[in-house]
Amino acid sequence: MELKEKIKNVILAPLETGKDRMIGVELEDFIYDMKGRRLPVNPGSEYSASDLLKNLIDLQVDDKYKAYYSIEPGGQIEWASTPRRSLHDVQIELNSHQTRLNQLFTTNQLETIDLAVEPIYLPSEIEFIDHKKYKLMHELFLRTGKHGPWMMRNTTSVQVNIDILSKTDAEEMAFLADCLTPFCVLMFANGPFMAGKPANNSNHRYNFWNDTDPSRCGDLFDHGIHSKEQLLDKFVDIVLDAPSIFTVSAGNDIKKFDGSLKQWLQALDQSDLLNEHKINIALHQIFTHVRFKKHVLEVRGTDRPPTGFEMAPAAFWVGLLTVDTIRDQLGKIFSRWSVDERKFANANACILSPSSIGPTGKSMMEWINIFSFLAIDGLKIRSESLHIDNEQDLFTPYLNMINERGIPAIFMQDDFDNDRKPIIEFLRAK
Repeated sequence: MELKEKIKNVILAPLETGKDRMIGVELEDFIYDMKGRRLPVNPGSEYSASDLLKNLIDLQVDDKYKAYYSIEPGGQIEWASTPRRSLHDVQIELNSHQTRLNQLFTTNQLETIDLAVEPIYLPSEIEFIDHKKYKLMHELFLRTGKHGPWMMRNTTSVQVNIDILSKTDAEEMAFLADCLTPFCVLMFANGPFMAGKPANNSNHRYNFWNDTDPSRCGDLFDHGIHSKEQLLDKFVDIVLDAPSIFTVSAGNDIKKFDGSLKQWLQALDQSDLLNEHKINIALHQIFTHVRFKKHVLEVRGTDRPPTGFEMAPAAFWVGLLTVDTIRDQLGKIFSRWSVDERKFANANACILSPSSIGPTGKSMMEWINIFSFLAIDGLKIRSESLHIDNEQDLFTPYLNMINERGIPAIFMQDDFDNDRKPIIEFLRAK
């Protein structure tokens, strides 16, 4: 079997939960001490993100559903749910995580700021994780773009993982998610400040990711994927063509490798050492806003929303991507868009201006509402077909908020201008 087919087989691996489609959610948070300093990431004389990670894991020892915890390069804590059939079950897990987190905040005098872009510090002012994988990533991204350090240390997001049921299912969801990404990015924009100053009209987190490494970041559209036809093959080409960030030895040691992921995987294949674990390592080195992992589609374009709205992006994506009749309606909409209109939409996501004109002469906000109401329809259909409680209550409060107040990244700047407090005091009081 050729290398490309082996990678596709991992992406299309059978579901571990049978035929039911499961959903997983990942959420990141910035953590600070009470003096407004970012929590150091590495173990030392002060309480660190590494200590917090261990304590979080210890606190869930008796829980039936155990979250997966990890640390991002600047000390951001990432919580990942177990795969669940209903988003309400994911919300229950998230509530348990936040209870654990608040308990440790009280004990260790910590706090969080629920933004997607670090509002105060430069990357150089934030301790970097002592991990070879991330050091190699940092070295590479210094050469491939302007904002790798910002992306690694100064951003947080929500990622939604949706089980794949078939090759057709995978390609349809990925194409639709890629078309929807600029609207989702703008809708959930939550990076109002950067380096102590307002962001003005720049959608910072999205722009950081787009200027990190063009070989592995950006939209699928940027890599020449303009339709669902042969989408999976074209995605595997992105994987194979990308320069390796790191490789793993037979003893699971992190190694530097001067070559493409294709060259590394081919060498393993020829030595009969290629396995699912190594292919997964390669897949995890692709950071497009929509990407594949083992039997899941991961949509990654969403900023970490304000507290209380963490599940809204998941409900948006699930309502649009998991219901056949909604996918058919989306397919008809996108079939009428030209390549240039797709480019306009993606360019509009870079700026905080929902009134900007997008495809077919409609504003970005008009499209956001069209897609939001389709998502609500999808959640209703999903509720009836799966016999679960309707999950729209996880989404509609956010939709109502942005229609009343605007996008968080915009209205928070307006509130800050009116408040006239220092940023840290303003953020604590909001």
